[in-house]
Amino acid sequence: MNLKQLETFVWIANLGSFRQAAEHLCTTQPAISTRIANLEQALNTTLFYREGGVVSLTAKGRELLPLAEKILANTEKLKYKADSAKALSGMLRIGVSETLVHTWLPDCLKLIQQQLPDVEVELIVDATVNLRKELLARNVDIALLLGPIAEPSVINQVICDYPLYWVANPDLLTSQQAKAEDFAQWPIITYARNTAPYHEISRHFKQDEGLAVRFYSASSLSASVRLVEKGVGIASLPKEVICDQLASGHLVLLDADWQPSPLRFTVSYINAPASLLIEQAVNLVIQARDEYEQTCSG
Repeated sequence: MNLKQLETFVWIANLGSFRQAAEHLCTTQPAISTRIANLEQALNTTLFYREGGVVSLTAKGRELLPLAEKILANTEKLKYKADSAKALSGMLRIGVSETLVHTWLPDCLKLIQQQLPDVEVELIVDATVNLRKELLARNVDIALLLGPIAEPSVINQVICDYPLYWVANPDLLTSQQAKAEDFAQWPIITYARNTAPYHEISRHFKQDEGLAVRFYSASSLSASVRLVEKGVGIASLPKEVICDQLASGHLVLLDADWQPSPLRFTVSYINAPASLLIEQAVNLVIQARDEYEQTCSG
């Protein structure tokens, strides 16, 4: 019996598939099958039922799984205690909403570089709906998105709330006082159509106000900022991503009679089997958020 066999056992149990476990562990399915066969022989028990392509744990497999997970977790902790600078290595896949790229994500990546020098980072910037799918498919390790994700396997921690403000080029309107009917004059620049902010704004103006408004939705936050800065339309954006434009006077905040709900971001992850790398990465996310907020409040 060895750690690779236990690792394979744990990942098959969590993913429910020999094929997916092979992909996750960057090996072949025959190699995965051999490891499990050798582990079952060493333990003198059957760990999985294999019927019609469906893999499920036996009663003994369910009993032994928590022990195997604990052994792997303690192995990571042992390596970390022995040499914290070298213990954590490999690839950390982070899915992130673009709003956070414009705020404290660079500070977070600096902390990872400093405290996890042997870890490589793969950054996936996408809409929350896609990041959710990627996390549940385990294609990312942690996701910074508009959460929480309502799945039993997912751990969610709220990391920040960003209020949305109506903003425009100062030459677009004669006054910064804005009522609902004023928004019908110009395109409303919003987040992508598959996002919660878009649907909330659309419902408000089309259903609650009964206005025939036009929407210019964009999956790129940078594009939205550029469009509103050039006077294409009015946008609803967090102040945190347009600090420079507000300071320079290229954009102004509108005193509107209705604002969309704030953007609530969570760090969401599946920590099964337990991973010290994911735990450390989540701690660094929270540290970066705290330091950013202290700098802003100072």
